[in-house]
Amino acid sequence: MLDEHSVIPLYYQLKENLKEKIKEGLLKEDDKVPSERELMQIYKVSRATARKALSELVNEGLIITKQGIGTFVAKAKVLQDPTGDIRFAAQLRDQGLQPSLRIIKSGIEPAPPSRIKNILNTESEIVQLSGVLCADNVPLILETDYIAFEKVPDFFEIHLEKTRFFEYLMKEHNISFTHSSLEIEPILINEYEAKHLQTDSGKPALLIERTMFSDETAVVFQKRVILGERCKYRFTLGQTNPEYPRIEIKP
Repeated sequence: MLDEHSVIPLYYQLKENLKEKIKEGLLKEDDKVPSERELMQIYKVSRATARKALSELVNEGLIITKQGIGTFVAKAKVLQDPTGDIRFAAQLRDQGLQPSLRIIKSGIEPAPPSRIKNILNTESEIVQLSGVLCADNVPLILETDYIAFEKVPDFFEIHLEKTRFFEYLMKEHNISFTHSSLEIEPILINEYEAKHLQTDSGKPALLIERTMFSDETAVVFQKRVILGERCKYRFTLGQTNPEYPRIEIKP
């Protein structure tokens, strides 16, 4: 039950209680969540407290409200491991999901930010590839990749929507990705991002900027806008391997 004498607000206690039930599997995907009235009776709280707790869970993407029907546990968030396979499509397939890519823009970027040229340490023209990564046709990530044209001179000959870009880099150009550096920042998505992610602007998301290296050479600079209500990240920390792990293509 909830502790009405705690310094932690009752709505927050209730929200965390329900969240743990979802994570433990006591409330499963598509299960109906207790209504405001039921929560009031079970937890002895006010309607305002119950409503705020449910609203917070909706904002976090853990439950969804169906008008005139009720509130239900949302589909499980897609899990990403940035310390694992850099091919997000492979991670989706491992979770039983069908990956797809919808291209928004591709080609030479006429005026790339100087910061990106400095990161990639090149005087070459910069290729930009922007698209939406989907799982089972549901948009998850708005991604933009930058790479020096000198590294992909055949870029305009490939069919991007049918080509796994990072496998293409590894197989066709013998680029061996060894490690990455990431910067992660919480944001609220703007109208442009909301349009392509098929959601409302102002939703919480993560902006992830990632530089991918082959040994000491920066090869790809990547920006991802990831909806918090649809995805979650997992990191494995504490491993001490003096050698950078080489990434292999699995059949």
